[in-house]
Amino acid sequence: MSNWSLALRVARREAWRNKKRSALVVTMLALPVAGASAADTLWRSSQITAEQKATWQMGRYDALVDDIGTPMYQLPDDSNAGPVRDASGNSRPLRTSPATVADLAALLPPGSRVAAPQSTDGTEVQVSESDGRAWGQVSEIDLTDPLLSPTVDHVAGSAPTTADEIALSSAMAGELHKGVGDTITVRVIGPGGRDATPGVTVGPAPVGQAAPVQTSPPSTSQDTSQGTSQDASNGSRTVRITGIYDSKAQPYSEVIFSRPGVFSQQHTGGGSTAFPIAVPGGVGWDLTQKLNAQGFTVKSKLLLADPPARSQVPYYTAYPNSIFGDNTQSRTLTVAAIALSIVLLEVVLLAGPAFAVSARRRRRDFGLLGAAGADGRRLCRIVLADGVVLGAAGGVIGAVVGVAAATVTLPWFGHFTQQAMGGFRLKPLELLAAALVGVGTGLTAAVAPAVTTARQDVLTALTRRRGQSRTPWKLPLLGLIGVVLGTALILVGAWHHGNAILVASGVGAAELGLVACTPVLVAWSGKLARALPLTGRLALRDSARNRGRTAPAVAAIMAAVAGATTVAMVINSDDAQQRHYYQSQLRMGQAAAALSNNSSGAAPALAAHLLQQISGVLPTSEAAVLQGVGYGDQATPATPQVIRTPQNTCPRNLSMAAQGKDKRCDTGFQSGMIPFQTGASNVVAGGPELVRVLLGHEDKAAEDTLKAGGAVVFDKFDMATTGAHPTVEIGVNAPCDPQQQQQQSCPDKITKTALPATLVDSPRWDVTAVVSPNALDKLGAKFAPVTLLFDTTRMPTKQEEKQADNLVGAAGIEQSFYVERGYQSQTWVGVLALAFVAGAVMLGAAAVATGLAITDAQADLETLAAVGARPRVRRLLAGSQAAVTAGLGAVLGAAFGLLPGIGLVEAKAQQIAQDPFNTLAVQKTQFAPPWLYLGVLVVALPLLAALGSAAFTRSRIEMRRRRG
Repeated sequence: MSNWSLALRVARREAWRNKKRSALVVTMLALPVAGASAADTLWRSSQITAEQKATWQMGRYDALVDDIGTPMYQLPDDSNAGPVRDASGNSRPLRTSPATVADLAALLPPGSRVAAPQSTDGTEVQVSESDGRAWGQVSEIDLTDPLLSPTVDHVAGSAPTTADEIALSSAMAGELHKGVGDTITVRVIGPGGRDATPGVTVGPAPVGQAAPVQTSPPSTSQDTSQGTSQDASNGSRTVRITGIYDSKAQPYSEVIFSRPGVFSQQHTGGGSTAFPIAVPGGVGWDLTQKLNAQGFTVKSKLLLADPPARSQVPYYTAYPNSIFGDNTQSRTLTVAAIALSIVLLEVVLLAGPAFAVSARRRRRDFGLLGAAGADGRRLCRIVLADGVVLGAAGGVIGAVVGVAAATVTLPWFGHFTQQAMGGFRLKPLELLAAALVGVGTGLTAAVAPAVTTARQDVLTALTRRRGQSRTPWKLPLLGLIGVVLGTALILVGAWHHGNAILVASGVGAAELGLVACTPVLVAWSGKLARALPLTGRLALRDSARNRGRTAPAVAAIMAAVAGATTVAMVINSDDAQQRHYYQSQLRMGQAAAALSNNSSGAAPALAAHLLQQISGVLPTSEAAVLQGVGYGDQATPATPQVIRTPQNTCPRNLSMAAQGKDKRCDTGFQSGMIPFQTGASNVVAGGPELVRVLLGHEDKAAEDTLKAGGAVVFDKFDMATTGAHPTVEIGVNAPCDPQQQQQQSCPDKITKTALPATLVDSPRWDVTAVVSPNALDKLGAKFAPVTLLFDTTRMPTKQEEKQADNLVGAAGIEQSFYVERGYQSQTWVGVLALAFVAGAVMLGAAAVATGLAITDAQADLETLAAVGARPRVRRLLAGSQAAVTAGLGAVLGAAFGLLPGIGLVEAKAQQIAQDPFNTLAVQKTQFAPPWLYLGVLVVALPLLAALGSAAFTRSRIEMRRRRG
């Protein structure tokens, strides 16, 4: 212990004597600790406890009761529940109509209170304004109830009190540019809950208190009679904004707060409402089981804090196989551990040269210690003590900086991640572990210099000679074996098994092997010096001669660039795959407006009016109404389809790969936007203008056939006969009513007819045939407008598209107006982030290596000055040092990173090909190296590193008196 005490004292004094070098090393060691501490603090602060969730859902009520309608088993925290089943496995519904407040109140003890039910169906509404449309979720909650105040944050205004008043969340108000006192038009477009029933207070008052009074909200029938302006034509209503509130559970969501029952829709399904209840003493397990037996599930604050024993929970016995562990957190921790390991490897590679330079500058001191009798173990311990001292300083400083950064960024972190935060929390043991990581990293970085110092010759150290620089053969040999083995794993995993784990293992082995080979590669690079100018020659030879200092920095850059290049290769290839197979059924600049909010199509008058309106705001050259057969609200309608001949029909039981090779099975669709609707069938109806819009040009034969009551066909395999009088066979199934569907007794009858046809060589996957609107009336097929199509003279602007969408929204149509703008790549964001990370590591490593090289080469710089070198030589030499370090690392990393990227892309393709039911199996793999990204990494960033190093290096050389 005394030996370590001495070593630590020497290390502390040496660190204080060389403050700049020590600050550099401490900064490098503190960075990962600060990142880990900040991430841990933010993660812990973002976690929401079960008690917090319960408060945000039910406020100061004791429990939240969901109406299911069937006897239930549940877990104490209500995370899982299932119906009670008899011996045959069937459940027994208790009621066919929703439970009321009175029904629930009768099951509760005296003094309990039941609030108005809240809809839990996620009702979605559309808000239409003059400048566009927006969508949001409805939260039906009584904001005037003081017990529910903890569920929201009050921002401005007051709570709605009538049915024609609402409150908005901050996000919704910001999107609509609306505030308190404004009015908006709202229409329900999604599922809703049941109408609300007024809350009541049940039972006598507790002893010593006055009789309770009813304080629950008035009934829905009362609310809706207070002057709500409603448009019966499309179900929209105009409401006034009274306040701005944010949900505690979803503070960044677009939410509309209304009185209970205003927007929810009446239906008979269970499980659509939740009742907040207040019970004296809380809701225990006995009361919960009583409510379970009556068709309710309960989330109780009391049970969250004090759950019953597992033996008292029937759910575990009734559903033994339904409890699954959540692996999401473990997967997240695994990914974080891998990322932290990579960061620590980078820090070790960057900090190692700093300890090596420090040890080299002190070699005379170590020589004196050796001459005085200190053995190699003592010298090794002194260098390791440098790592302990600087690592401890980096760990403490990093932990403090990380916590401070998390404290400052916590509000922005919640806003950036769009999630609620649980509150600022610190875990001292986890922060201590992060600080110890700094100590371990510093100690690891000092191992190689410590071993080198312990082996140095005393006489060589005392005379300040560098000694003979020999390249070890064992480490590069092991590295070469790792590269070969890793490459083999990548190839086998990619092309033979499609195993991404083998590919990832190969990447790790090959990358570590390449790191081990880096010193040899740096030494070999010195042979290229003769082709460079003076400063480049000096820099490259100095890097090769001092490869113990240069190789770790080159390896750090190589590892970062290789990893980023691999990911960029995968992203770019996937983007190229999607771009290559992207196929929209609209041409560039063409537009479509879906007309149907339901399954029955739109009225012809509405379609004609909207067609005229949209044509007035777009640069329209041709417009057409596409008519289709609706799906039917409940019954299956008479639906037409093309009947192929047996020889033209796609064979059954073919794999996706085989279907991709058989033209009879080719749908012509690989990927892309589905821009418009055709109804329940691909057989559509329309006039000659529809054919012109679909084709993009005139076809007189097709238009004449359509006018004559025939059909236009787009695939030769759909033709029934060819020759002088070609035909197509259309079949229409018999309609089926809901009762027949329930009894599975729909008639299996298809009525067929042959229509004269014209084949147009323009295969489509969405439309198989166009017929006249009345061509199939005799078979019972009824067509209605489902889509408007527009040909344009140029690409519509965003403003024109918005105007058209406003017209569609004003007509009461939910779907957005669509303009085909081709494949829109979004990968540049990810590639830019990768380039930023790799560039940051490259510039940092180059700066560290350059600073150490300039410091270590002080004697050489003095010699240059003595023989007449100009002051700018120092700047040029610094720039050359940075260019050499960054350039070598970038070239090695870019060259190595492409192979794993290709392997991962091929592994993904092999996995898809092994699935016979995957439609992507017919696609050919696209390999697309990110050339622009590689050019930036290999050329631009090394030049930037060189310019930065030259700019921040002093040109004046300070001459020092030489000793000896």
